[in-house]
Amino acid sequence: MLYMKNRVYEGHWVKDLREGRGYERYSNGNRYEGEFKAGKADGKGVYTWANEEVYDGEWMVGLKQGYGVWRGLFGDSYIGEWNQSKAEGYGVH
Repeated sequence: MLYMKNRVYEGHWVKDLREGRGYERYSNGNRYEGEFKAGKADGKGVYTWANEEVYDGEWMVGLKQGYGVWRGLFGDSYIGEWNQSKAEGYGVH
């Protein structure tokens, strides 16, 4: 477990970078659990905001990229494609 400015990380490391599976918790209550590559979320992962909104899906270089599911606070959701952390392409609201 490593404590960094505004966050705590527990997981795999390669050459001082988060790599492989890990869990990160931020001081604002947000958290991410999933795959890392070169220190950023990359692969499959779940990001949960402190208010309990959730994104469960694919990541690339720290951004939502590929297929994913976002669920909001009031039953709203988006299921589909993401590009650079924006809902884009085929999807259902």
